[in-house]
Amino acid sequence: MRQQNRVNTRTDGRCARSRLVLVACAVMAVCGLTALPARAAPGTPYDFDASGSSDLVAGTPEAASAAGSVTVLPGSAAGPTAAGRLVITQDTGSVPGGAEPGDRFGAATASGDLDGDGRPDLVIGAPGENDTSGNADRGSVTVLTGASGLSTGTSFTTGAHWGPPDSARLGTDVEVADVDGDGLDDAIGLGPGTADSGSWLVWRDSATGAVHTRAVSFDAAVAIDGAVGDFDGDGYHDLAVTTVDTYGIGKVFEFTGGPDGLTGGFAAQVPPGRAIDAGDIDQDGYDDVVVGQPLAADADGWTGGQITLKRGHPWGLSHPGDTVTVHQDTDGIPGTAEAGDAMGTSVALRDVDGDGVLDVLAGLPGEDLTLEGTAYTDAGSALVIRLTTDLAVTTAQTLNQGAGGIPGAAETADRFGAEIAAGDFTGTSAVGLAVGAPGENSGDGTIAHLHADGTASFIGPSTAGTPAQGGLGTVLAP
Repeated sequence: MRQQNRVNTRTDGRCARSRLVLVACAVMAVCGLTALPARAAPGTPYDFDASGSSDLVAGTPEAASAAGSVTVLPGSAAGPTAAGRLVITQDTGSVPGGAEPGDRFGAATASGDLDGDGRPDLVIGAPGENDTSGNADRGSVTVLTGASGLSTGTSFTTGAHWGPPDSARLGTDVEVADVDGDGLDDAIGLGPGTADSGSWLVWRDSATGAVHTRAVSFDAAVAIDGAVGDFDGDGYHDLAVTTVDTYGIGKVFEFTGGPDGLTGGFAAQVPPGRAIDAGDIDQDGYDDVVVGQPLAADADGWTGGQITLKRGHPWGLSHPGDTVTVHQDTDGIPGTAEAGDAMGTSVALRDVDGDGVLDVLAGLPGEDLTLEGTAYTDAGSALVIRLTTDLAVTTAQTLNQGAGGIPGAAETADRFGAEIAAGDFTGTSAVGLAVGAPGENSGDGTIAHLHADGTASFIGPSTAGTPAQGGLGTVLAP
């Protein structure tokens, strides 16, 4: 969905993430950044202004009659700040295209060094973009260069394919990874497509500018999300794509990286869902995946949704077994599995307790809460699930508005936990957490920023520069 959001400096499951430590009451403590061998983009991930702190990127695809926008909030000593804020639309500077209702610019974002200048660039999906030939909702992926201050860039859409390009909706998800091993990150776009075209995968070679179009599945998808990682340990980044088609059938497809870029596309032996992230949880040199399965239909009928973990292997994700499933009825997980909780709507892998083992952040935006005798439907919550290298749950904690130092109060339809991001927003190697609540205030949306020092604050529409009904908190990165 998530986010998905990638930088190619391998610190954790999203290829460049900082480490996060949460203490007992959902308050975070300091943890040092640990960089693993990198191919590109030195420095702090998502640090577009070269300040030494991560910037918070918030996509609001429903803003301005769904023309969409992306806000970049610079990191500072106090965390993400409005000072130096950049609000990007397709009418900004030399951003390709033009802002039009329904474009949904900002539906997905990712970052990496695509031009080799050592500065992070920003990749943005606009799945509702129409092309100049009259193909509605063909979609596009925009690459904005960090050297230009994210005001100049290029865009690409689907190429030749067996199906018609209209309604491909490319940019529903975007990823960044060096899939051909040439030292430059490449931009990847995914689109759910239609019954006439199936779902789409397009990647652009940053070295040559060549755009490569592939089919993901012959069936159109109602949900599609991707994650990059080295699943077979060969040193090239691969791509895992989870889909749920219009018949309700889910699959995960694995595309392997190599000198020729992404090839393959075979069905993987991974339980499918609607959100996916990757990282080496068991520290064996093969990236693993976590899949969010928020609906009972995705989760083999498990009420309230679940997440499933799958180990990487020399055969990649095609080997059977090696899966672990976690839901709210699993020992050690707080709460009770209830219909509509939507556990796994958002998923991310992070080292949240500084022990060197990746843990899971999972959103439950459909969680109902009862406070002082009053029920709040879809108030939402998030889980921090700590793991061992055996993928076993050790402890877990719940994050709710109005509890454990998190500001605000749980309210009906807030959908807190719809998206989660973590980053070194203060530039001190002390990593904070940003949790989206896009339903806050009747759809205006907000972001709860949990500081590493234990304090917390709201980032609302006035700080982010987003309009009423903009759904702030829908898309977050890093």
